[in-house]
Amino acid sequence: MDKVFLEQMKKKVAQELAERETSVVTFWKEELEKVLHKKTESLAALQQDLQNLSNRMENRLQVLKKSTEF
Repeated sequence: MDKVFLEQMKKKVAQELAERETSVVTFWKEELEKVLHKKTESLAALQQDLQNLSNRMENRLQVLKKSTEF
């Protein structure tokens, strides 16, 4: 294959991966900010909200791991 073409493809893939990573981090940051800005009645309620967020993240990781297994 042409070396120039390979370099262009590497740059394109790296750029797309960076954009996807930015999108994912932005999503989870917004979810965390929702919890931070939520008026909680107690520390226990805040802990529960954080646990729910953690569970959602864990579930998403499991889905991603299963989808990459062949």
